[in-house]
Amino acid sequence: MADRIDRRLPDRFSSSTTTGGINWTPYLYLLPALVLYAVVLVYPFVDTFLLSFQQVTTLGGEREWVGLSNYEAILSDPIFWRAGFNTLVFSIGMVFVPLVLGLFLAILIDTGISGTSTFRSLIFVPVIVPLVVAGIVFGWLLGSNGLINSVLVGAGIIDEPMRFLNSTTWSLPSVLLMVIWKRTGYYLVILLAGLQGIPDSVYEAAQIAGKSRFETFRNITLPLLKPAILVTVIIGIIDSVKAFAHVYVMTGGGPSHSSEILATYFYKIAFRFFQFGEGAAYGFILFAIALTLSLLVIRVSGGSEI
Repeated sequence: MADRIDRRLPDRFSSSTTTGGINWTPYLYLLPALVLYAVVLVYPFVDTFLLSFQQVTTLGGEREWVGLSNYEAILSDPIFWRAGFNTLVFSIGMVFVPLVLGLFLAILIDTGISGTSTFRSLIFVPVIVPLVVAGIVFGWLLGSNGLINSVLVGAGIIDEPMRFLNSTTWSLPSVLLMVIWKRTGYYLVILLAGLQGIPDSVYEAAQIAGKSRFETFRNITLPLLKPAILVTVIIGIIDSVKAFAHVYVMTGGGPSHSSEILATYFYKIAFRFFQFGEGAAYGFILFAIALTLSLLVIRVSGGSEI
């Protein structure tokens, strides 16, 4: 590859960058990108990892090496475990509910019924709505005087308005409702592309063999759609672990940490309580969780196909 690139370059470049028989020209072209990658990604990653073993309460202040104390403080914090459980619930709701809904809608659209273009556009609209705007809109919808309470009271289902976002029972499900609304269209596009990549001849062969629709779905559609499903699950897991604005805009993690997830608690530790070392340790715990879950999903699903 390097030789082919070198042959297309003017002589003044190839001759001036060859030392000891090694052509350095391709590497010089890559150098700016490598420097940028090191400055923007590698250095912050390494510095944050070192910070997780240090104590510092002011940005740019003196750092004190404390070993594993930050990690011990996190693991002994009951709010961390509550936020971890909420993150697990949040991840399941954020990944699997939109996946099932997106798969159902993708199959429906793939049948070619009339009006699918308009329907597909309407389902995808929430994806392009900014997260903060969606959070504010759902905050209004779920408020005491919001549309949902008005409908429920008007229909006689409840006697008085419910405070969904201020309830320890309903705060997290309320956030999940907004997340499911936003992500279903995103999953729909990925799964629909996977469905349309399956050759019609496969379905024709199943029809000739006398397979029912359920047998065709179970034995043909699902196996051939496995790479697309795996991609959506991995993307969903990573996004759910690092989710922040979804909860912060609507509930801020409250009330009483009932909707607290790891990312919002990590933000509070670092930027409200100014425990930057402990915040860095939280960041690496989140990174380890996302990496472990993604590798586990790939391993269980035979991810070599993606």
